[in-house]
Amino acid sequence: MNFKKVLIIYNPKSGRFSEKKLSYILSFFKLKNISADTLNILEASIEKESIENSYDAVLVAGGDGSLNYVINTLVYSAIPIAHLPMGTVNLFAMENKTPHSLKKALPEILNVYKPVKIGLGRANERFFFAMTGIGLDAFVVKNMEEKIRNNKRRIYNNSTKYISYISNIIKMTKKYNFYDLCMEKNNEKITCAKEIIVSNIRYYGGPFKIFPNNSPLDDKFHIRTVKNAAGTADVIFSILKSLIFYKKYSNNPDFYKKDDEVTITSTDDSTDKLIYYQCDGELAGTLPVKIKKAKNAVTMLINPRYFPLPQQ
Repeated sequence: MNFKKVLIIYNPKSGRFSEKKLSYILSFFKLKNISADTLNILEASIEKESIENSYDAVLVAGGDGSLNYVINTLVYSAIPIAHLPMGTVNLFAMENKTPHSLKKALPEILNVYKPVKIGLGRANERFFFAMTGIGLDAFVVKNMEEKIRNNKRRIYNNSTKYISYISNIIKMTKKYNFYDLCMEKNNEKITCAKEIIVSNIRYYGGPFKIFPNNSPLDDKFHIRTVKNAAGTADVIFSILKSLIFYKKYSNNPDFYKKDDEVTITSTDDSTDKLIYYQCDGELAGTLPVKIKKAKNAVTMLINPRYFPLPQQ
């Protein structure tokens, strides 16, 4: 790519972020004679028109939540966005096979990656690049966000942070009341479940290919439903089945579905406001939620060696 000026949007609270890494990024572009500005996502707002008129590309130095915030601001913009993985999980970077090492990632982004319009999901008014989860995982996200807000001590070791996250998932699962969810389209019921994941990519929750044939370039989402869940063991067993026996279950409509638009509600309207949904690991709201595929919604810098790009 021939860039003259780029914007580095960074999140200083992301799991792998450091001032040293930010300095390296700026030094890299300086050596390439490319002008680079920075924007702290926690201190300044992103102005779409200003960015479109001033920069050739945006690089997001943060995690999935940071990338989600940026794409929600720059949705339906032609400006290319690259993700420098500095969060705990980094699902899009995982999907795109972007190296964690800046020494490897930056030259690839500059010399190899191509701008491609990809599809996003839209959950009510919130866009997502990876997935939206309804039920347990959104409850976990809500509680983790509250835990982080109340804990002023930052966990700097990313592995420790991820282990802590998994540990909290197990603890919170024991407290969760599994409500009955209903998935509908055009006011017709498709299925009922205890947990629903609507995915736009292959990975979920880390390096787990729950949807190995999925792609944001597809016209439809891949949807995983968990119909029988009363506790931690049921959820873990369901996930293991997704990982180990994907070929067996992928064509089973009791486990996997494909669609470009669904609405999720509770079977009991009075419990809608007790059931949360999350987008890309960020709490987004409560039911009901209408989820729709937004085609060609954002321009991402894509790794053509690994990502299934459309035929020219």
